[in-house]
Amino acid sequence: MTGKQLSDDHRAILSKLLQIPKLTNREISWVLGIDDRTVRRRRIEFEATGEIKKHKDVSKNAEKVKPQHLEKLVEWHKDHPDALLDDMQMFLRLQCGLEVSRPTISRQIRKAYGGTFRRSGRCARIRSRKQREAEGRSIALELQQQNSGADSGDQSYEAASSDLFYDQRQLAPLGQALGPPQEPARQEEEPAYHAGDGQQHPAGSDRQQLRYELDLNSWNLRIWGVAASGFLTDSYNLFATNVILSTVSFVYFPHDKWCGLVINLFTLFGSVFGQLLFGYLADKYGRTRLYGIELVLVIVSTIGVATTSNGYGDISFLALFTWWRFVMGVGIGAEYPLSAVITSEWSSTSSRATMLSSVFLMQPVGQALAQIVGVWVLLGEDAAHGLHDLQCGLDSLHEEECKKIIDGTWRIVIGSGAVPALLAIIFRFFLYDCGLYTLEVKNKPGNAFRDTQRVYGPPPSTNGMPLSPTGGANYPETEAMPLQFSFQDLHDYFIKDKNWYYLVGTSMTWFFLDVSFYGFSLDNRGTLADLWATTDRIPIDSNLACWNSTFVNGSSLVRDWQKGGLPTWQTDRTKPCNTIYETIIEQTKQYLLTVSLASIAGSACFIFFANRIRRREWLTSSFVVLTVMFLVTGGVYYGVAHGSGAPATVVCVAICHFIFNFGANTLTFIIPAEIFPTTYRSTCHGISAAAGKLGSIVAVLVVYGINSGYNSTTRQGLIFLLFATFMALGAIYSWAYLPDVQRPVYDGGDSGSGGDGGGGKKRLETRTLEELGEGYVRASQEGQAIGVREKWGLLRAQLRQRAGRNRERSGMEEMGRGVSTPPSGGVVVVEGRAGVGVGGGRPLAAEPVEVDGSGIA
Repeated sequence: MTGKQLSDDHRAILSKLLQIPKLTNREISWVLGIDDRTVRRRRIEFEATGEIKKHKDVSKNAEKVKPQHLEKLVEWHKDHPDALLDDMQMFLRLQCGLEVSRPTISRQIRKAYGGTFRRSGRCARIRSRKQREAEGRSIALELQQQNSGADSGDQSYEAASSDLFYDQRQLAPLGQALGPPQEPARQEEEPAYHAGDGQQHPAGSDRQQLRYELDLNSWNLRIWGVAASGFLTDSYNLFATNVILSTVSFVYFPHDKWCGLVINLFTLFGSVFGQLLFGYLADKYGRTRLYGIELVLVIVSTIGVATTSNGYGDISFLALFTWWRFVMGVGIGAEYPLSAVITSEWSSTSSRATMLSSVFLMQPVGQALAQIVGVWVLLGEDAAHGLHDLQCGLDSLHEEECKKIIDGTWRIVIGSGAVPALLAIIFRFFLYDCGLYTLEVKNKPGNAFRDTQRVYGPPPSTNGMPLSPTGGANYPETEAMPLQFSFQDLHDYFIKDKNWYYLVGTSMTWFFLDVSFYGFSLDNRGTLADLWATTDRIPIDSNLACWNSTFVNGSSLVRDWQKGGLPTWQTDRTKPCNTIYETIIEQTKQYLLTVSLASIAGSACFIFFANRIRRREWLTSSFVVLTVMFLVTGGVYYGVAHGSGAPATVVCVAICHFIFNFGANTLTFIIPAEIFPTTYRSTCHGISAAAGKLGSIVAVLVVYGINSGYNSTTRQGLIFLLFATFMALGAIYSWAYLPDVQRPVYDGGDSGSGGDGGGGKKRLETRTLEELGEGYVRASQEGQAIGVREKWGLLRAQLRQRAGRNRERSGMEEMGRGVSTPPSGGVVVVEGRAGVGVGGGRPLAAEPVEVDGSGIA
């Protein structure tokens, strides 16, 4: 209700509601559909006078055109396209009993037609109307005749019934307060959904209607833009380390190798802390309430990093720099669960995977953007100061001038990361809390539907009443649910219902993935230089071209490297005479060609194939492929390292990065946002992401330890072979502990009607978040095997089935020759699998599907 005038019925209901102390103004407002301020004013009036009086209507439009009235008007207008606003005003007054102003009618009818009203022009409609009147069939006369022939009592009853049906979802929670309702007939009973405020929760109708409204939509640019902008910012700031560490080392600690390790470790530790903390807070207090705080942390820490200095000689640059990188890591880590969960809950079922993978595409884009900005700033400094001609890093003549220029370079690169963060914060002012969270956790269906329709618009309607997946209204069953994050709820969900399997699966796959992924993506300057090298290391001696200074009164710094070794910024041992300018240019070229382009291509390909492949099975397959690729790459490296065939290793590494983003790297981000219930979705995603960052910490330590303690010139081959082991472990955990997020269905046939799927075309259908959120129990009922024990039993059953099928085939061949062989049996057919009482004798429920074209699953 937009006006201040309350109807008699609303005032009567409001009087009763105000007598219930436990109801707040906000709760009453969404029940009655009025503003909070109106309820507050009427509460003050009721406490002072004991009644709610009928106020004078001071609004321009006291009566609102409800959806059912607008639908009726649109249908009538299609039959009378030459009707003017006066005719529409008369129609609403006579047919709906509403006194509505012409501006309101114009505004509503324009909205109904999508802004294309008045297509034929006013003059054309006036001419058509005059022709009608000349023929004796004016619209006004027709309306009066219809109104006189109709039964006004029936119309009033029909309008009241329609209004009651339209508002029943808002009034249902007050049934107990306003009196015992009549028991409605229900077709079937549905379980209550997993919520967390300890109150009575609707089991079916609201949840189904909200899912129906969400699934009416496809890929949404607004939701993607909000989530992707923040993820781009975080990827840029995290991987900017690859750009700035050489320049920071050149200025502040040219001979201390451990400083870069400390900076990376504290950044990753901050990410772990942010993922755990914000994952929990987003489930406890709401998604959008925190969505933006993490960007504030990123902006503040970006400014802190960019302005870090030694002070007046009494401040440790490394300590201050590391602190701000830790704070930045907290903001970076917080973005993972928030962006993933918000994107997942706002997406329709069919577009969920493509939306999430489109957001994750911003990770390789952010990596490439950091490299591009770095080299762009460096080229600008060279154009302004002649950086290349100063021989920075090789000669001491212009050493202070070089350090001053390079010191400004990395500060500009880091400071630029605050720009997309500011834009992302602006976008997030226009996003509401997810309807699923508001409904299932906060138990506020009115707010859930209102916010959903603010983003996607109202659903289509018939005769003024919104369509629903069930075709009509029902009063849902209710069930008391335990409090969110209570010991009972956590124990029941994770331990009793065995959903810890899912959490182990998502956490361990992300952990093993990041061990290998960050081992080749974070601070990999020396690794890439070694892979690209086509010659052996060049010794530091007088044969070098840079051994002597080329400047008058200059002094070469290269001679000092003969005793102390190469400085930390000089990562290519085959080109020791490269200046800092040439080194950074070379690093950028190697990173973009080896890592960034392949990663972007992999992520883009996954977006296209997201709904065309079985994602859980492809996650396992991609781990297996990466295991093989790392073994192959290690072997190729040992064969062609530091020779003319070195580019073969570079190609293999690029293929690895392509497979990373085409498979495991993207899927470990997507699957945790799908398989957990709304109550704990953000927390579980945060835990899984934090496990991944712990894996990246292990990777950084392993790579640093091998590079520091193993002096072989081909030690990178050992890293390839070692990381292949982690990929194999990731394949095992993804195979054993993760459920299928899709099911095979058949167009034009029943997916469960025999081996041929009813003769239809097979396709993959994504399960809804509500189905997946029911966890291990639902997966077991559908015949999925979760856990090593059940998977092993299922595998044995499949092998026995294959052996039995072979025996049947040979038996049929022998029968053709006159020999009879009894068929084998005892096989239970399940969805895409076969089992015989897997998992402690629990039979697997089943939908047989065609696997090999033989009609036997």
